[in-house]
Amino acid sequence: MAKQKVSVTLTPERVERARAVTGRSSLSELLDDALDALVDRELERRWLDAHERAAVGETDLPGEVPVDLADVPWESE
Repeated sequence: MAKQKVSVTLTPERVERARAVTGRSSLSELLDDALDALVDRELERRWLDAHERAAVGETDLPGEVPVDLADVPWESE
């Protein structure tokens, strides 16, 4: 995977706290992990928001679809 060099300003205390919690010594790995966690958290938040809207009927989804078992071969040959 291609890497991109960036310039950031971070508080030393926050970096040390993150290193202490994760055990990471590499700032690049620490930031990669942080960005992955941020994206995961945001996607989960969006999913939960959509799920809550669906629970109260605020969605354009078709709703529950009944299961049709008419074509299931119930008896073995």
